[in-house]
Amino acid sequence: MATSQDVDYSVRDHTAWLTMNRPGVLNALSKGVFRGLELALASASSDPAVHSIVIRGEGRAFSAGLDVKEVSGFATQKEARDFVYRLVKPFWERFFECEKPILSLVDGPAYGAGAEIALASDIVIASTRSTFAFSGGRVGALCCISAGLGQFSMIGRKVVEMNLTGAALSAEEARLFGLVNYVEEPGGIENRVAKILDEMRHVSPTSNASFKRIHGSLITARILNVAYKELLRTITSPDFRTGATAFARKEPPEYYK
Repeated sequence: MATSQDVDYSVRDHTAWLTMNRPGVLNALSKGVFRGLELALASASSDPAVHSIVIRGEGRAFSAGLDVKEVSGFATQKEARDFVYRLVKPFWERFFECEKPILSLVDGPAYGAGAEIALASDIVIASTRSTFAFSGGRVGALCCISAGLGQFSMIGRKVVEMNLTGAALSAEEARLFGLVNYVEEPGGIENRVAKILDEMRHVSPTSNASFKRIHGSLITARILNVAYKELLRTITSPDFRTGATAFARKEPPEYYK
């Protein structure tokens, strides 16, 4: 497969392992990560030897979300538009078109679009030291996928609250609200993943693919098109410049002056 240095791809025991590999910035979702994940999902989807997919992050985080430093550095509207429509959109299209089970193994923070990857996954296993937040609005951006998908995956009113406040949930709170399936001690999460993957081997892959086709039909092109449009709107807004500047200074943003 074509590769990206920001995402490691390996296959073992019929499972594709996709590892976001930017531990120094908590696996922030850069151009390279979006491109790498999309390429890895394409390879896993087309490989008949792959029965399931696991996404995880290297180091002490799953993903801190959008790479604010990179995105705030776009010099033109075209750069921002290309980011949304040539990187973000193809990644999510590939994700939602995938007919193989996708698991997220979360060990550490999953924020912003990182939390959305977990939200969109079929099964989520989290360690007790994990936290989840749809925090895009805190930097003036947007968790656009959670707005359209959240009500299908967890308690809808909590999705609204999490987006409008940016507040984080613990792994156990995330489980109670339907964002997480299992919470394990850090040393036990891979054992839980192995158990789930073993159970999947007793289920017809055709049945799983058909289930995912039905489930995926809930997410319409209209919803996603609005999501991408609004993501572009936010990351080219004055609020994003305010939020990104505050983020770089490690200060709280002031949107209401």
